[in-house]
Amino acid sequence: MNYLTIIAAVWAICAICAVLFIRGATRRDQEPRRVREPNAKRSKDFGRTV
Repeated sequence: MNYLTIIAAVWAICAICAVLFIRGATRRDQEPRRVREPNAKRSKDFGRTV
């Protein structure tokens, strides 16, 4: 193989891996965030039992 072909193949593999890594690291939940009301009572579901 030609020297430039090897360099191009290595760069292409690095570029593909970078694209796949960035796509995997992005958030995918499209659900809108809930706005927390300042005067709303807290839910007791996740509270510690003493």
